[in-house]
Amino acid sequence: MSNIKEFYYELEVKPSSHYEHFLDLLIEIYPDGFEELDSSFILRSEEPLDDIKWTLDLFREKLAEATKSDIELAISESKKQNIDWIENFKKSIEPILIEPFYIHPSWHSPKSGLKNIILDPALAFGSGHHETTASCVEILIDEVTPSKTVFDVGTGSGILSLIISKMGATVDLCDIDPVAVESAEDNFTKNGLSYRDAWVGSANSIEREYNLVVANIIPDVIVAIAYHLKNRVADGGRLLLSGILENHEERVLEQFTDFKLIKRVQKNEWVTLLLEKK
Repeated sequence: MSNIKEFYYELEVKPSSHYEHFLDLLIEIYPDGFEELDSSFILRSEEPLDDIKWTLDLFREKLAEATKSDIELAISESKKQNIDWIENFKKSIEPILIEPFYIHPSWHSPKSGLKNIILDPALAFGSGHHETTASCVEILIDEVTPSKTVFDVGTGSGILSLIISKMGATVDLCDIDPVAVESAEDNFTKNGLSYRDAWVGSANSIEREYNLVVANIIPDVIVAIAYHLKNRVADGGRLLLSGILENHEERVLEQFTDFKLIKRVQKNEWVTLLLEKK
Protein backbone atom coordinates (compact mmCIF):
# COMPACT_ATOMS: atom_id res chain seq x y z
CA MET A 1 0.00 0.00 0.00
CA SER A 2 1.38 3.45 -0.92
CA ASN A 3 2.41 5.74 1.96
CA ILE A 4 1.95 8.87 -0.16
CA LYS A 5 -0.77 11.04 1.34
CA GLU A 6 -3.72 12.14 -0.75
CA PHE A 7 -3.21 15.84 0.04
CA TYR A 8 -0.34 18.17 0.76
CA TYR A 9 -0.02 21.76 2.00
CA GLU A 10 1.43 24.55 -0.12
CA LEU A 11 2.59 27.77 1.49
CA GLU A 12 3.37 30.87 -0.59
CA VAL A 13 5.50 33.46 1.19
CA LYS A 14 5.85 36.90 -0.37
CA PRO A 15 7.81 39.61 1.49
CA SER A 16 7.44 43.22 0.39
CA SER A 17 11.21 43.76 0.78
CA HIS A 18 14.40 42.13 2.12
CA TYR A 19 13.88 39.08 -0.08
CA GLU A 20 17.42 37.78 0.55
CA HIS A 21 16.96 37.90 4.33
CA PHE A 22 13.87 35.72 4.08
CA LEU A 23 15.70 33.42 1.67
CA ASP A 24 18.51 32.92 4.19
CA LEU A 25 16.00 32.23 6.96
CA LEU A 26 14.13 29.61 4.95
CA ILE A 27 17.40 27.90 4.02
CA GLU A 28 18.11 27.59 7.74
CA ILE A 29 14.68 26.54 9.02
CA TYR A 30 13.23 24.50 6.15
CA PRO A 31 15.76 21.86 5.03
CA ASP A 32 13.27 19.94 2.88
CA GLY A 33 13.74 22.36 0.00
CA PHE A 34 11.49 25.05 -1.43
CA GLU A 35 10.86 26.81 -4.70
CA GLU A 36 12.18 30.32 -5.36
CA LEU A 37 10.12 32.61 -7.58
CA ASP A 38 10.93 36.18 -8.61
CA SER A 39 9.48 37.73 -5.47
CA SER A 40 8.15 34.85 -3.39
CA PHE A 41 8.81 31.34 -2.12
CA ILE A 42 6.73 28.16 -2.32
CA LEU A 43 6.99 25.60 0.49
CA ARG A 44 5.29 22.22 0.32
CA SER A 45 4.70 19.64 3.00
CA GLU A 46 2.40 16.73 3.80
CA GLU A 47 1.89 18.31 7.23
CA PRO A 48 0.49 21.77 8.10
CA LEU A 49 3.13 24.51 8.16
CA ASP A 50 1.87 26.48 11.16
CA ASP A 51 5.29 26.58 12.88
CA ILE A 52 6.91 27.96 9.74
CA LYS A 53 4.24 30.66 9.44
CA TRP A 54 4.78 31.67 13.07
CA THR A 55 8.58 31.81 12.64
CA LEU A 56 8.30 33.88 9.46
CA ASP A 57 5.99 36.39 11.08
CA LEU A 58 8.25 36.74 14.12
CA PHE A 59 11.27 37.17 11.83
CA ARG A 60 9.42 39.87 9.86
CA GLU A 61 8.68 41.74 13.08
CA LYS A 62 12.30 41.58 14.32
CA LEU A 63 13.71 42.48 10.90
CA ALA A 64 11.42 45.49 10.65
CA GLU A 65 12.63 46.65 14.07
CA ALA A 66 16.30 46.13 13.16
CA THR A 67 16.07 47.90 9.80
CA LYS A 68 13.58 50.55 10.96
CA SER A 69 11.41 49.86 7.93
CA ASP A 70 7.90 48.69 7.17
CA ILE A 71 7.94 45.09 5.93
CA GLU A 72 4.78 43.39 4.78
CA LEU A 73 4.63 39.62 4.54
CA ALA A 74 1.88 37.95 2.56
CA ILE A 75 1.45 34.29 3.51
CA SER A 76 -1.15 32.10 1.85
CA GLU A 77 -1.67 28.41 2.50
CA SER A 78 -3.66 25.96 0.42
CA LYS A 79 -4.41 22.25 0.61
CA LYS A 80 -3.90 20.47 -2.69
CA GLN A 81 -4.30 17.08 -4.24
CA ASN A 82 -0.98 15.28 -4.09
CA ILE A 83 0.88 15.16 -7.40
CA ASP A 84 4.51 14.51 -8.14
CA TRP A 85 5.60 18.05 -7.23
CA ILE A 86 9.09 16.82 -6.36
CA GLU A 87 9.65 16.08 -10.03
CA ASN A 88 8.32 19.53 -10.88
CA PHE A 89 10.73 21.03 -8.37
CA LYS A 90 13.63 19.15 -9.93
CA LYS A 91 12.80 20.63 -13.31
CA SER A 92 13.16 24.13 -11.85
CA ILE A 93 16.75 23.55 -10.67
CA GLU A 94 19.28 24.49 -13.32
CA PRO A 95 23.01 23.69 -13.22
CA ILE A 96 25.42 26.58 -12.74
CA LEU A 97 28.81 27.26 -14.23
CA ILE A 98 31.56 28.91 -12.16
CA GLU A 99 34.54 28.04 -14.30
CA PRO A 100 36.16 25.61 -14.15
CA PHE A 101 33.38 24.05 -12.02
CA TYR A 102 30.05 22.83 -13.33
CA ILE A 103 27.66 22.35 -10.39
CA HIS A 104 24.64 20.27 -11.25
CA PRO A 105 21.99 18.15 -9.50
CA SER A 106 22.24 14.41 -9.95
CA TRP A 107 19.38 14.39 -12.45
CA HIS A 108 21.42 16.53 -14.91
CA SER A 109 24.29 15.17 -17.00
CA PRO A 110 27.90 16.30 -16.39
CA LYS A 111 29.74 18.42 -18.94
CA SER A 112 33.01 17.31 -20.50
CA GLY A 113 36.02 19.58 -20.11
CA LEU A 114 34.83 20.95 -16.76
CA LYS A 115 35.23 19.92 -13.12
CA ASN A 116 31.78 18.47 -12.40
CA ILE A 117 30.25 18.68 -8.94
CA ILE A 118 26.99 16.87 -8.15
CA LEU A 119 24.87 18.82 -5.69
CA ASP A 120 21.28 17.97 -4.84
CA PRO A 121 19.84 21.17 -3.32
CA ALA A 122 16.46 19.64 -2.51
CA LEU A 123 18.15 17.56 0.18
CA ALA A 124 19.46 20.41 2.29
CA PHE A 125 20.88 23.89 2.10
CA GLY A 126 22.20 25.93 -0.77
CA SER A 127 22.10 25.24 -4.49
CA GLY A 128 25.14 27.32 -5.41
CA HIS A 129 23.06 29.98 -7.16
CA HIS A 130 23.55 32.59 -4.43
CA GLU A 131 25.98 35.46 -5.08
CA THR A 132 28.02 34.64 -1.97
CA THR A 133 28.70 31.10 -3.19
CA ALA A 134 30.01 32.36 -6.52
CA SER A 135 32.24 34.91 -4.76
CA CYS A 136 33.64 32.26 -2.41
CA VAL A 137 34.37 29.89 -5.30
CA GLU A 138 36.21 32.63 -7.20
CA ILE A 139 38.47 33.22 -4.20
CA LEU A 140 38.92 29.52 -3.44
CA ILE A 141 40.19 28.93 -6.97
CA ASP A 142 43.06 31.33 -6.22
CA GLU A 143 43.66 30.27 -2.62
CA VAL A 144 43.33 26.47 -2.45
CA THR A 145 46.24 24.17 -3.27
CA PRO A 146 46.70 20.45 -2.50
CA SER A 147 49.14 21.25 0.31
CA LYS A 148 46.66 23.31 2.32
CA THR A 149 44.28 22.41 5.12
CA VAL A 150 40.87 24.08 4.96
CA PHE A 151 37.98 24.30 7.42
CA ASP A 152 34.43 24.95 6.15
CA VAL A 153 32.30 26.33 8.99
CA GLY A 154 28.55 26.10 8.37
CA THR A 155 28.96 23.80 5.40
CA GLY A 156 25.24 23.46 4.54
CA SER A 157 24.98 21.27 1.45
CA GLY A 158 28.78 20.98 1.42
CA ILE A 159 29.21 22.86 -1.85
CA LEU A 160 32.37 24.75 -0.82
CA SER A 161 33.87 21.69 0.86
CA LEU A 162 33.23 19.65 -2.29
CA ILE A 163 35.07 22.21 -4.42
CA ILE A 164 37.94 22.37 -1.91
CA SER A 165 38.26 18.58 -1.96
CA LYS A 166 38.03 18.56 -5.75
CA MET A 167 41.05 20.89 -5.78
CA GLY A 168 43.04 18.38 -3.75
CA ALA A 169 43.19 20.11 -0.37
CA THR A 170 42.48 18.51 3.02
CA VAL A 171 39.09 19.70 4.24
CA ASP A 172 37.18 19.49 7.51
CA LEU A 173 33.57 20.60 7.70
CA CYS A 174 30.91 21.26 10.29
CA ASP A 175 27.39 22.61 10.71
CA ILE A 176 25.14 23.06 13.72
CA ASP A 177 22.34 21.26 11.86
CA PRO A 178 22.71 17.46 11.67
CA VAL A 179 20.59 17.36 8.49
CA ALA A 180 23.12 19.64 6.78
CA VAL A 181 26.07 17.47 7.80
CA GLU A 182 24.26 14.34 6.63
CA SER A 183 23.46 15.98 3.30
CA ALA A 184 27.05 17.18 2.83
CA GLU A 185 28.36 13.68 3.54
CA ASP A 186 25.88 12.28 1.03
CA ASN A 187 27.04 14.75 -1.61
CA PHE A 188 30.67 13.75 -0.97
CA THR A 189 29.70 10.13 -1.57
CA LYS A 190 27.90 10.99 -4.81
CA ASN A 191 31.00 12.81 -6.07
CA GLY A 192 33.51 10.17 -5.00
CA LEU A 193 35.32 12.81 -2.94
CA SER A 194 36.64 12.66 0.61
CA TYR A 195 36.93 14.90 3.65
CA ARG A 196 39.12 14.40 6.69
CA ASP A 197 36.59 15.13 9.41
CA ALA A 198 32.94 16.26 9.70
CA TRP A 199 30.85 16.97 12.77
CA VAL A 200 27.68 18.55 14.07
CA GLY A 201 28.80 21.69 15.88
CA SER A 202 30.81 24.81 15.19
CA ALA A 203 34.33 26.21 15.19
CA ASN A 204 34.68 25.80 18.96
CA SER A 205 34.31 22.01 18.73
CA ILE A 206 37.93 21.41 17.71
CA GLU A 207 41.41 22.77 18.47
CA ARG A 208 43.03 22.36 15.02
CA GLU A 209 44.53 25.25 13.08
CA TYR A 210 44.13 25.60 9.31
CA ASN A 211 45.75 27.41 6.41
CA LEU A 212 42.31 28.63 5.38
CA VAL A 213 39.05 28.92 7.30
CA VAL A 214 35.82 29.52 5.36
CA ALA A 215 32.58 30.83 6.90
CA ASN A 216 29.82 31.57 4.39
CA ILE A 217 27.08 32.17 6.93
CA ILE A 218 25.35 35.35 8.17
CA PRO A 219 26.83 38.43 9.89
CA ASP A 220 25.24 37.81 13.29
CA VAL A 221 26.75 34.33 13.47
CA ILE A 222 30.15 35.50 12.17
CA VAL A 223 30.24 38.14 14.91
CA ALA A 224 29.08 35.67 17.55
CA ILE A 225 31.79 33.09 16.75
CA ALA A 226 34.54 35.51 15.65
CA TYR A 227 36.84 34.48 18.52
CA HIS A 228 36.63 30.79 17.60
CA LEU A 229 37.04 31.47 13.87
CA LYS A 230 40.22 33.43 14.51
CA ASN A 231 41.60 30.67 16.75
CA ARG A 232 41.21 28.14 13.96
CA VAL A 233 43.48 30.12 11.60
CA ALA A 234 47.17 29.15 11.65
CA ASP A 235 49.88 31.83 11.73
CA GLY A 236 50.01 33.44 8.31
CA GLY A 237 46.76 31.71 7.39
CA ARG A 238 43.68 33.28 5.88
CA LEU A 239 40.00 33.62 6.72
CA LEU A 240 37.26 33.78 4.07
CA LEU A 241 34.05 35.41 5.32
CA SER A 242 30.88 35.62 3.25
CA GLY A 243 27.11 35.90 3.50
CA ILE A 244 27.57 39.54 4.54
CA LEU A 245 25.15 42.22 3.45
CA GLU A 246 26.96 45.44 2.59
CA ASN A 247 25.42 47.40 5.46
CA HIS A 248 26.80 44.85 7.97
CA GLU A 249 30.36 44.79 6.60
CA GLU A 250 31.81 47.33 9.03
CA ARG A 251 30.29 45.53 12.03
CA VAL A 252 31.92 42.28 10.90
CA LEU A 253 35.33 43.84 10.24
CA GLU A 254 35.34 45.39 13.72
CA GLN A 255 35.70 41.84 15.08
CA PHE A 256 38.82 41.13 12.98
CA THR A 257 41.13 44.11 13.54
CA ASP A 258 43.98 41.65 14.16
CA PHE A 259 43.59 40.47 10.55
CA LYS A 260 44.54 42.26 7.34
CA LEU A 261 42.01 42.66 4.52
CA ILE A 262 43.46 41.01 1.41
CA LYS A 263 40.52 40.96 -0.99
CA ARG A 264 36.95 42.21 -1.12
CA VAL A 265 34.40 40.92 -3.64
CA GLN A 266 30.91 42.39 -3.95
CA LYS A 267 28.04 41.00 -6.00
CA ASN A 268 24.89 43.10 -5.73
CA GLU A 269 24.49 43.86 -2.02
CA TRP A 270 26.49 40.79 -0.88
CA VAL A 271 30.10 41.14 0.28
CA THR A 272 32.81 38.48 0.59
CA LEU A 273 36.03 39.23 2.50
CA LEU A 274 39.40 37.50 2.46
CA LEU A 275 41.46 38.30 5.55
CA GLU A 276 45.01 37.32 6.56
CA LYS A 277 46.23 36.71 10.10
CA LYS A 278 48.81 39.37 11.02
